[in-house]
Amino acid sequence: MSSSDAPARSGPQTPHGVPRALSIEWKLPLLITAVLAAGLAAFLAFTYFTLARRSETVVRDRFIHASRLLASEIASAVAERKAAFDSVARNPRIAEFLKSAGTRPSRSKADSAAVTALLARVVGGHDSLAVLVVDTTKRVLASAGRPFPPEIHVIDPESVAPTSSDDAIGAVRVSNMVNVGDRTLFWIVAPVVAQNRRLGYVLEPRWLDGSPNALRDIREMTREDLMLFSRNIDGTGWNYQPGVAIPAPTHREVTRLGVTHERPGTGRLIVEEAPIAGTPWLIVLDSPVQTLLARLKATIERLAWWSLLLLAAGAALSWAIGRRITTPIIALTTAADQVGSGTYARVIPVVGNDEVGRLTVRFHEMAAQVSEARRELERRASDAQHVADELAGANRRLQQAMTEAESARTEAERARTESEAANRAKSDFLAMMSHELRTPLNAIAGYAQLLEMGIHGPVTDQQRDALNRIARSQAHLLTLINDVLNFARIDAGQMRYVVQDVPMNDTLAGLEPLVAPQIAARRLTFTYDTCAPHIVAAADGDKVRQVVVNLLSNAVKYTPVGGTVRLACDADATTVHVHVTDTGPGIDPDQLPVIFEPFVQGDRALNRPNEGVGLGLAISRDLARGMAGDVTVTTELGVGSTFTLALPRARLAGHADPADAGLGARVGDQARVGGRDSVGFAPQVV
Repeated sequence: MSSSDAPARSGPQTPHGVPRALSIEWKLPLLITAVLAAGLAAFLAFTYFTLARRSETVVRDRFIHASRLLASEIASAVAERKAAFDSVARNPRIAEFLKSAGTRPSRSKADSAAVTALLARVVGGHDSLAVLVVDTTKRVLASAGRPFPPEIHVIDPESVAPTSSDDAIGAVRVSNMVNVGDRTLFWIVAPVVAQNRRLGYVLEPRWLDGSPNALRDIREMTREDLMLFSRNIDGTGWNYQPGVAIPAPTHREVTRLGVTHERPGTGRLIVEEAPIAGTPWLIVLDSPVQTLLARLKATIERLAWWSLLLLAAGAALSWAIGRRITTPIIALTTAADQVGSGTYARVIPVVGNDEVGRLTVRFHEMAAQVSEARRELERRASDAQHVADELAGANRRLQQAMTEAESARTEAERARTESEAANRAKSDFLAMMSHELRTPLNAIAGYAQLLEMGIHGPVTDQQRDALNRIARSQAHLLTLINDVLNFARIDAGQMRYVVQDVPMNDTLAGLEPLVAPQIAARRLTFTYDTCAPHIVAAADGDKVRQVVVNLLSNAVKYTPVGGTVRLACDADATTVHVHVTDTGPGIDPDQLPVIFEPFVQGDRALNRPNEGVGLGLAISRDLARGMAGDVTVTTELGVGSTFTLALPRARLAGHADPADAGLGARVGDQARVGGRDSVGFAPQVV
């Protein structure tokens, strides 16, 4: 690498005086060194915590073994002592002595001497104060051994709770340890029982003195700097071997590994405890955590020095590797900077055939291509400037076109508003004309009925036939006007819907009389499949009847003579379906998309004139949708058609379909208002 590359590698500033970022020549070895340092630190931390946990586990295992062994030895000694006291308490002389204490207060010296001799057999050791015989009132009747110190009082034998192994009435018991001054005392209590009745007790107070070499032996066994304690199971009576009373620890905690204590001046302690069988005592071994950690720290310090040496070697190696990798990259960077400033003639020596070498070859090729592209770009820039001038002119023309388009949009918005106003005027006109036409039509019907009744004189058969024709024409014309009026109100959003629970069987069963004249005139067969009583729709009852009658009239109209019209209904969990089926010629598939449009009539019977204005199906579908339902059709040419009215199903408490049990409580009546007036029921004919 030439000397001209040095500023690019390590120079602190760019040619413009801006501080340069740290070079990759420094970043790579620093990054490798940092990763290595982090890995070594993580290794040391992991090693420390692993060794600490393992060491504590090993120490606790040793403590458990030693404490159990020591507790077993103490339990054996206590058991021997309890056996000796049990033999004394069971001696008949002791029982007779206690029995005679109440009847013969002045016992003979021979009796007292015999009892004292028995007691003297179990007095033993420098830690035994005396052996006593007391009655149930704690009155001392006989004793052997040394006299009591004044600070010691006879224990209440009843207060000594039995352990799980000596709960019999005559079992020998051992009391809790009690701190007296700076020493620890405990009592051995042997009940004297005759005929399953306690007569008194044989008692012995003993100082808690252990072997002076017990602590040394435990330390040699565990090879740990530990301390030996004992205490009662209830946490009282702490003493240090051999029987020196001490205060209890200030804090006790149970961790996942075991029990820990804290003592003032000592800190946290690793603790293991073992119960002594046949007594309410525990053996406690503890050792400061700091003692354990001190050994670990020495090990970690040695590992840390080796890690530092490894880190230094890794840093030197990463620096050498980084220099080898980054030198050609820095040369390429310098050349790229020169290419960026417009110099394309710099040649970089190609070293090796690795990725960097191939990158250098490609860089030379790229520099040549960039030089050629720059010349081509300058040429195209001139052409682009010319095109830009043309685009500026086109942009001005586009702005003018956009202004004209905005004007056209405003005009279209105005036309749309006028169209909506015209549509509203149309609806208002249709509604007004329908109202105006119904009045004279009703008058025509009234006058025709008066004439037919003969109020103005006798009526001949020819005149009666003419009056019937007038009535039929008036009824047909009124139907057409009602269609137009209903359509106008629906279109204007003025239709009112009173939604309530509509029993479908009651509603559909009453529709046959409304279409019976048409069915009879065309000699058709009408069938009604009775609905189940539990099928109830949430709809407007009048509108439901109007829609179904429209569909029935339509079916009658397009069914040839001798055909069949069928009315049926069913329901699923949420929807009620009313089906009107005919045996007419069916509907041409090309007409299906438009048959529900207003003023459109089906052409299924070309040999007969159509009636109506083509609003029946449009009104029926709009009324159904106004009740949150719909009207659909299925058809087959030459077979017939089925129009289906779908309505929401109501939930009636006490009328639930057994198959739909648990669908919910009754939905309350509700109303949907689409205008000022509600339309009365009137059969519609397409």
